[in-house]
Amino acid sequence: MISFNWVITLPSHMTADQFDDWYLGIHTELAKVAHKIIRYSINRRVDRQPDVAHGEFFRIAQEYWADWDSMVACWNHPTGWALLGDGMVNMGLQPGTLPGIALTEHTQFDVAQPAQFSTFQRGYRAREDGTITKFIAFGMARDKAGLKDWYARTFGDLGQDPLVREHVFGTSVDKTIRLGQVGTLPSEGQLLYDWNLELWFDSNDDALAYLNSDGFKAKFAELKDASTDTLGGLFRGQEMLMLNTALPHRDD
Repeated sequence: MISFNWVITLPSHMTADQFDDWYLGIHTELAKVAHKIIRYSINRRVDRQPDVAHGEFFRIAQEYWADWDSMVACWNHPTGWALLGDGMVNMGLQPGTLPGIALTEHTQFDVAQPAQFSTFQRGYRAREDGTITKFIAFGMARDKAGLKDWYARTFGDLGQDPLVREHVFGTSVDKTIRLGQVGTLPSEGQLLYDWNLELWFDSNDDALAYLNSDGFKAKFAELKDASTDTLGGLFRGQEMLMLNTALPHRDD
């Protein structure tokens, strides 16, 4: 799969409640019917952040397509234009509120106790509302060519800790999306991240216990040292193609 990850900061003209009223009430409904989309996840930062959290972020939106051509087709389809237009008139699409994006292919690493979804509960099974606690991070690699193999050798065993329920690492496809005749994603001034990391947990407490451990902090410091322009934080996430309505944010 190809994923499109949007790093979103809170626009200066909006409060968090105003943003979520629009985002959860309007924007997510447009995204769920985007052309050829196969996965859509929304994530908002929680109040208690781990020691390794850094950078400016409010929400991370994650959208997935089967391949590169399907994603490009979406952003040049009326449903894609509706998404971009809705974002532009409500929060703007400039680097001030969307400082970076990641267009990545993912490697899913083994974990000792994999996460489970339920078609009856319609979400993540550890919580009744189907939401997930996620640590999400991004960065620019100092050695982009060797990044994927180096990460697998160095960090592929993170999921052996039973608190980690999913472990995914994405590396950039290193391409630009052409929009119509003049537009591009990333746009001028936006970072196109080389990698993104995603770790899932059953709860905020589990996440903080793992992420604040000396072992993980040493590992993450190694990943930061091999990168520039990194950011990372803890989020509460919701799979939007499994739940019909976007839920108001809650931390725990």
